[in-house]
Amino acid sequence: MKISLIVIGDEILLGQVIDSNASSIAKILYQEGLQVFKKWTVADQEDEIQRALAESTQQSDIILMTGGLGPTKDDITKKTLADFLNRPLVFNEIQNEHLEKILKSRGIEVTERQLHQCYIPERSLMLDNQMGTALGMWIEQEGKIYISMPGVPYEMEFIMQHAVIPKLRSFQSGKHMIHQTVYTVGMGETEIASRIEPLLSNMPDHISIAYLPSQGQVKVRLTTSGNDKEFLQVELNHFIKMIQTELETAIIGIGQTSLEREIGNLLRTGKKTLVTAESCTGGHLAHQISSVPGASDYFLGAVVAYQNHIKETLLNVAPEILETSGAVSEACVIAMVKGSCEKFNSDFAIATSGIAGPGGGTPEKPVGTVWIAYGTKDSIETKKFQFTRDRIRNIEASSTFALILFWKYLKKQTF
Repeated sequence: MKISLIVIGDEILLGQVIDSNASSIAKILYQEGLQVFKKWTVADQEDEIQRALAESTQQSDIILMTGGLGPTKDDITKKTLADFLNRPLVFNEIQNEHLEKILKSRGIEVTERQLHQCYIPERSLMLDNQMGTALGMWIEQEGKIYISMPGVPYEMEFIMQHAVIPKLRSFQSGKHMIHQTVYTVGMGETEIASRIEPLLSNMPDHISIAYLPSQGQVKVRLTTSGNDKEFLQVELNHFIKMIQTELETAIIGIGQTSLEREIGNLLRTGKKTLVTAESCTGGHLAHQISSVPGASDYFLGAVVAYQNHIKETLLNVAPEILETSGAVSEACVIAMVKGSCEKFNSDFAIATSGIAGPGGGTPEKPVGTVWIAYGTKDSIETKKFQFTRDRIRNIEASSTFALILFWKYLKKQTF
């Protein structure tokens, strides 16, 4: 099945909202062995939506749409889709009952404007949306499937997971697409390719390889398709095993995983605890760690010690360290790890301190200078980094490399 995606919204084209929906849809489809063939991002204009519908209909079997289902003047998706399919808009009782139920639960009266949402292209199947007022729509016409969903990310994700995917499964043909991803850290994609591609020289043409680099990490993805799912999986596992053997020390996991998830697994297995003491990362590191379900099993909490007097009073960083070495120094992050371990009675701690920018740098410590420390109160390791002049990138890079260093450190521990 060829699947296309139409994302509708002026706010996306103006850069006011990041298009997270396309990424979420792609990930959800990927887990089902499906993928987006092509994507259109268009304004809230009828002619632009019509053009995207015409092109996607010509090229695809399934057209997914997000945005423009609300009650306001710029929500024109339903009318445009109805015109394109040459179907009238009709009042839909299912949508009306859903709208009334949602608004009543919020103590809101239904208005004429809100009833605008209840006019749906004729012969549409409504898709449940327990997160918002606008139901999704599933329309079949001339061998094509049109699926329209709200643009609100959590509403779209609910409809995809609970309504769209179950129906798409029933349309799957005998052909299967299988993906497997190896997550690595500490190596560049060129080095990885030079090491594994000679080993994969006899890999059949129907298996493709892709490298997905990000900050300090590279995902290596193998993809294959065919009719015999069991054979394909065995075949794919054979080559994944070869990659694992070659890149063993750099691999954090296989499949749907992450650094923070694997760190959590190690801490949970060892029945150990962790805290973070953060300056330049401002809690970003704690956010990543706590984003994993069940993180409370091992993550005690964090101190965002942004100013020096917080480092002194909460983490017991000695004033003379701050006066002589400064907050952005090896001595300071060592003291932050020791102080946070002692204060919160934690087995491990990670500390960050740096100059995120864009200002605040000096010739000795330019913007992007970051010190990271990690370990126990009695055994602490450190590393200095020189990142970029971009504030957000520096915060993200500091958090990511702190996780990489701590993961490597935990792998060497014997609990």
